[in-house]
Amino acid sequence: MQPISRRTLLGGGLAATAVAVTGTPLLTACSSGGADTAAANLAVKLPDHRPYQGVQPDLPGTDRVLAGFLKYPAHPVRAIHEKPGDGKPISFLTNIPGAIPPAENRNRFWQAMNDRLGSDLSISMASNDEYPKKFATRIAGGDLPDVLNIPPTTPELPALLKAKCRNLTEQLSGDAVHDYPFLANIPTEYWKGCVFNGGIYGVPVPRGMSRTSLPLYRVDLLAAKGIKNPAPKNFAEFLDLCTAMTEPKRHRWAWTKAPTAYVRQMFGMANQWKRSGDRFTTMYEDEANADALEATRKLVAAGVVNPDAFGDKASARKQWFNGGIAAFDLDSFVAWNQYYAENTAGDAFSVDMLDVPGFDGGLGKPWMGAALNNVTAFSTGSKHSTETLLKLANWMAAPFGTEEYLFRKYGVAGRHYTLHGSDPIPTKVGVVETGIGLQYICDSDLALYYAGRPEVPQRQHRIQQRIADRLVYDASYGLYSETMSRKWTQLTAVLLDVENQIVQGKQPVSAWRPAVKTFLSSGGTAMKSELAKAYAEAAKR
Repeated sequence: MQPISRRTLLGGGLAATAVAVTGTPLLTACSSGGADTAAANLAVKLPDHRPYQGVQPDLPGTDRVLAGFLKYPAHPVRAIHEKPGDGKPISFLTNIPGAIPPAENRNRFWQAMNDRLGSDLSISMASNDEYPKKFATRIAGGDLPDVLNIPPTTPELPALLKAKCRNLTEQLSGDAVHDYPFLANIPTEYWKGCVFNGGIYGVPVPRGMSRTSLPLYRVDLLAAKGIKNPAPKNFAEFLDLCTAMTEPKRHRWAWTKAPTAYVRQMFGMANQWKRSGDRFTTMYEDEANADALEATRKLVAAGVVNPDAFGDKASARKQWFNGGIAAFDLDSFVAWNQYYAENTAGDAFSVDMLDVPGFDGGLGKPWMGAALNNVTAFSTGSKHSTETLLKLANWMAAPFGTEEYLFRKYGVAGRHYTLHGSDPIPTKVGVVETGIGLQYICDSDLALYYAGRPEVPQRQHRIQQRIADRLVYDASYGLYSETMSRKWTQLTAVLLDVENQIVQGKQPVSAWRPAVKTFLSSGGTAMKSELAKAYAEAAKR
């Protein structure tokens, strides 16, 4: 099973945001009449998986390793001939990872997309940082669009979906999904995160391996130090590598942030939740935390982490990596491509990814990335038919190699990209105008590809093959805990604060154990019990 990681956008702070913004709890009108029922959810027949066979990759994928392409097909297949829209505007609420793009009346990509869809897409968007406030305001006020981007860790998610969104089971369960061939192309595992209240309440935006995070590093910066193909065999060699890449007098450090999660993987710790028999435990309870936090504190004390790391936002850290202020950043395959797209270092810019060694030798255990970026749900108040909205999602899920994918990701030739051979190379206008959040309506599994740089998918495929058999999954994926839904992010935020205090040397490592004890008494123990109960229900079937 694939995990839901802590790196989702909203988390448990959403309910608090709703109260702060509107004075009203998020789910005032969304009583579910009780917790999500595992038995009812397990009775749901998930959508069949029917893989698309229209394009063959250069680098074959597996159930874990993503397929890779060295170039875009010279003659992309036009896979959908009917416009999915019904002629009426369709509204959509979403976050976007980059800058807010030009409005529809000044955005030729957006206009061209509307023409292809057969309906004007009205998008209400906000940056990643601002989306929690916007989402909470719209939900609490009952001002819902036709299509909603809902993060998986939204508090009391089953109640919200049951009260405000359509049950899609009839249209998607089993072979019914075949009416939407590119939704059927999404592997069945991803659909587990869309089942609530005994029904399918959304379509998935899949991530999985593409969100697996390990140290990305600047190949060009390491090469300038005479370091090629770095492969530390243990923590000591890793610290030596970091020290070699740190020059504070030149305003250069090895790391954009303290790599605590990476050090935990060196110890083979759980990916959020671990199951042993019918018992669930969190990563935070592992006795190895003391050693992992001490090791990370040692990295910070050695000065290899940018001293501004504990105060600045993720956007600043990305600028440090691109600008050469830091040589390492703990991030995913999605970020790997984004770094190339936002490159400010010129043609020499080059990125690769470190494997994770065992702390004292051998091999560590990397964590599989979050299964879903978000669940896309359809408002019960929408005037569009469910079939129209599913056709829209199906169009957005057309996979790599199709003409629809080429347009959706790159835009119109000549304005948004230029062709180098068969590869679409984005223009500056293209990067700005195409960033309107279409990938959060629906998307296919990520294809390993970067236009004009075949070495990028080759490196990505190589590291994925290397780590595939050691990936650790979150044992809670597909199981629902009411307490975890409401309290996980709030309680783990407290632990994160203690963690940061320890690695900065402001608190002793001994402060960790009482913090975990408080976590357990404040809701962690209830989460463990609820997950065990949900697992027991699953085991009966």
